[in-house]
Amino acid sequence: MEQNMEAPKGFKLFMMAARAYSFPASIIPVLYGSILAMILLPGVKFNFFYFALTLIGAISVQVGSNIINDIYDYKKGIDKEDPETGIPHGGSMVISKGLVSVGGMKVLAFSSLLLASLIGIFLWMVVGPWILYLMIFGLFAAIYYTANPIALKYKALGDLMVFLTFGVGMTLGAYIVQTHQFSWQPVVLSTPIGLLIIAILHSNNIRDMKFDGAFGVKTIPILIGQKMSIYMYDVLIIGAYASIIFFVALGLLPWLALLNLLSLPTALKLIRMVNNIPEENLLRWEVGTKHNIMTAQFNMQFGLMLNLGLLIAFLFLI
Repeated sequence: MEQNMEAPKGFKLFMMAARAYSFPASIIPVLYGSILAMILLPGVKFNFFYFALTLIGAISVQVGSNIINDIYDYKKGIDKEDPETGIPHGGSMVISKGLVSVGGMKVLAFSSLLLASLIGIFLWMVVGPWILYLMIFGLFAAIYYTANPIALKYKALGDLMVFLTFGVGMTLGAYIVQTHQFSWQPVVLSTPIGLLIIAILHSNNIRDMKFDGAFGVKTIPILIGQKMSIYMYDVLIIGAYASIIFFVALGLLPWLALLNLLSLPTALKLIRMVNNIPEENLLRWEVGTKHNIMTAQFNMQFGLMLNLGLLIAFLFLI
């Protein structure tokens, strides 16, 4: 933290540690799964209390996962500033800048996951066993995304895990909370949400290619190189739109889902931006961080337009 800037405290510090800019990754799939429940089963009685609990639980799991990720990245040396190699502070920066101790972060992670677990247990008792299965899988993913001995992130499995947890898991979970039953439809229809969740992580990993590689961390960009990684980012963004169009064409989603095409200008801007990411370390970090935050914001924009279209269709067309 610069000397002329006051260090964040209280709620602002918590939001920094939790990486609040990434919350759309859990908010959007819960909204999407909940609205899908009403569209796919028009007779279902929407429970706002269960919806609120689902949303809080999903965000709590994400907070716990983000903080555990910070702890293990810091211990591995990834998030520590190294002026000699040009590596800046990484992650939420609260540990590397001395704003929160590792012990303090462990308390935050435990508290967040405990809250998510309590919500999950309650929903399991009132909704059924599928919530228990999804809760166990979600907690496993939140912890072992970076925690030893599995550390999925360091083995280039992070993309698959975020797709399954944030994309499929949260969409399906929100659907089950409202309908009390499993269905393959929300699993299939979660595809665009999952692709954009991967895009957030992939943007981060493109930025960190040089930094992660220095610590022996394997990510998709490190394995396939920068050129192919940029192509992959483009495919993830375009694929999200293509899947919506495909589902509408098949009649799986109402045509008003295409309202999310209004977010296309932002998508094109992000694609141009990543195609011109700088090579110089500090500039790459600055541009890459901006691109990563904007990708998370785009996820919210895309998701809100999609969910708004679905909600209008439910209220006036179905």
